[in-house]
Amino acid sequence: MNAIAPSAYHTLEVKPLEQVTTSRLPLQPLGDINMDSPASELLTDFSVTAGRSIQGSASIGQALATMKQAGVRLLLVHDHDGTFTGVVTSRELQGGRVVMRAMTRFDVQRDEVTVDMVQVPRAELHGIALSVLKRARVGDLVETLRQSGESHLLVTEEDSDGHPCIRGLIAASRVGQALGLHLEHPPEARSFADICRAVLGKYE
Repeated sequence: MNAIAPSAYHTLEVKPLEQVTTSRLPLQPLGDINMDSPASELLTDFSVTAGRSIQGSASIGQALATMKQAGVRLLLVHDHDGTFTGVVTSRELQGGRVVMRAMTRFDVQRDEVTVDMVQVPRAELHGIALSVLKRARVGDLVETLRQSGESHLLVTEEDSDGHPCIRGLIAASRVGQALGLHLEHPPEARSFADICRAVLGKYE
């Protein structure tokens, strides 16, 4: 009987995962960002990190659960054909007013409110072209959005057929993080308007 030759490799230590409750999402790491840095460095690029979406017929409870599971505050909304119809954010779902309006308008209970009843429709959204973003600085981005109260900005590009599509987004919280601004207290201080005020005070 031939003896088994000693292996050149060794067994790695493995541990049970019952105490592991979170995971890291694959966002691009932030480098040393300042107002003169390329604005594109703050892009969450859907070609690298898949954008989270939900069908408009889903309940708002399902939307919040999806956000919590994915660690995001915005979902792209699509219809049954996969057509992009708008966005829904955790701020709108948790704030109460938008949901209450939908309950009154559609005469439904809270657990019957669907995403398409509370989404911000595509026609009311604004975005910035990726080609423009690539030529911009972070300061240009902040200045452009000085008057905005939005927490996210969608970024678009043309697909292979020349039609505009969503390429990614820029989150206000990520801008604040990159510039060293702590906007989590109070929790509602996450919009571009809050960031603009804080940034302009910091750089004056």
